Amino acid sequence: MLYYGILDGSGEVWGVRIPDLPGCHGGGATAAAAIADALTAAAEWIGDGEAPQPRPMVEVVALAEAGDVVVMVPVQRDAGL
Repeated sequence: MLYYGILDGSGEVWGVRIPDLPGCHGGGATAAAAIADALTAAAEWIGDGEAPQPRPMVEVVALAEAGDVVVMVPVQRDAGL
């Protein structure tokens, strides 16, 4: 499944939140680290359970604030977690 996350931050503090997975966040010292952490968090959030239907990207973009970036978060079940 392909979800969209909202990336924000600067310097050594970055975060990604995935609006379609309530409470699902990733963080790191770089944007890449935050995205990688969000991938893991999303896979854990979904686990073997029922995955919510992702919203279209345009709806997630509407949730972003100035300076935020929308990123793709592809999630596979059974990602070895």
